[in-house]
Amino acid sequence: MAAEIDGTSKGLLGVFAACTLISGIVSLVYGVLLLIQNLHVGVYFGVINLFTTSIILIVIGGLLIITVVLAVSGALKDISKLRLVSLVLLSVLFVVLVIVGVWAMASYKTGRLEKSIGADIKLFRDRSDKSSSDFTKQADYLKKHYNCCIVYDSNTGPTQTPETRCVDLSINENADKNDLKDACANAYFDKKSKDVFRLAILTLATAGVVLIGLLLYGVVCQRARAGYAAVSRG
Repeated sequence: MAAEIDGTSKGLLGVFAACTLISGIVSLVYGVLLLIQNLHVGVYFGVINLFTTSIILIVIGGLLIITVVLAVSGALKDISKLRLVSLVLLSVLFVVLVIVGVWAMASYKTGRLEKSIGADIKLFRDRSDKSSSDFTKQADYLKKHYNCCIVYDSNTGPTQTPETRCVDLSINENADKNDLKDACANAYFDKKSKDVFRLAILTLATAGVVLIGLLLYGVVCQRARAGYAAVSRG
């Protein structure tokens, strides 16, 4: 008959469970908020897609919560396979969080995010199907949410709406074309860069807490294995 783990191990297990559970809840909640924020976004520019990232955070949060249950059960009931699965899951989730956090921070700090947004918006602005409903919808979204305009030839057909064709260079010859071209990229970057920076800080902080939990659980597993082995020999 296996004995229970000692009081010190239970204390370490409790700290591990608290750290990992809080990390999972934070990741899950932030992922849901980010998903809601980007659920009806009409345009996605730049190297980081916040909609996809929100799904990743939700999955990570859910798996962290599940891992807590598996890890605690494995430690208390002396189920070595559960302990091993828990350690593997924690390690994988830690690595994924680090990758997301470093990727987001590097994109923000190196200017890659800003350059990619500018390049994507240029490609969007230079599209040949400017009279399509898809182009009109995205251009109107930029105007409504970022107070900027996509500049293009006004002779795109009678269906083009005045709201989308907000700048007509054939009429306003004094307009600064460079300023008009960069307006959407600058406005979009100002908003998205803040979201990406928050994402980087949160994921890296969460990864740090998960690492602490992983180390604590490793100690718990070692102590539990030694304790159960001593009981079986006795």
